[in-house]
Amino acid sequence: MCTLTWWRESAGSYEVYFNRDERKTRALAEPPRVREREGVSFLAPIDPDGGGTWMLVNERGLLVCLLNRWHEEAGGGEPLRSRGQLVMEMATLENVPAVEERLRLEDLQDVWPFTMVGFDPVGERAWTWNGRELAPEPNPEVPLCSSSFRYTEVKIARRRRFQELRHAQRMGSSLLGLFHSDTEGVPSPFTPRMLRSDAQTMSRSRVRVKNGNIMWSYLEERPELAGEPRRFEASL
Repeated sequence: MCTLTWWRESAGSYEVYFNRDERKTRALAEPPRVREREGVSFLAPIDPDGGGTWMLVNERGLLVCLLNRWHEEAGGGEPLRSRGQLVMEMATLENVPAVEERLRLEDLQDVWPFTMVGFDPVGERAWTWNGRELAPEPNPEVPLCSSSFRYTEVKIARRRRFQELRHAQRMGSSLLGLFHSDTEGVPSPFTPRMLRSDAQTMSRSRVRVKNGNIMWSYLEERPELAGEPRRFEASL
């Protein structure tokens, strides 16, 4: 249950927006801060339930994020490997091609289905794992969505809303910020900033990579989306 968009302002710079939607019973994530792995600094929030993350960006300008493919999960017991831990393994890599190489070397048989998207100053690429096969998605479509509830309808609704907003203004930070905060008046399972009885948008992230500088703006949502979110800022 997530929504991802991005845009490139100029050569060598990009912005990524990510709404993380989760069950209300899940522990509150730790906001992004500077971390280090094998001598490489990176920013990432941490999911205390799994010890991994859904999104990180390192000092090299590589950003990696992951959306669960709930609609392809077979059900049953817990996976042997956390998808969030798989994202953490990408923290030291140089660029998008290195992410693809690492994924192809990974044994993913014990990992539930996902879509992983990588960004660097040159370009972006996505890969899908359906539980059996890893497939590249060289031109991922904005926005990307996931949902454990009526996935096809949610995807259609969010893409429709994105196009409605885009007709009113050009592509850029203002449009993506508006889209990711949008509830169409009343939050629902179908809105980008979503709310339903068992789940809600837990955080909204905006990461900007420009001229070697990296800024992460993180909004931690209140229960039931009531009141203003808590804001955190981190940078590299």
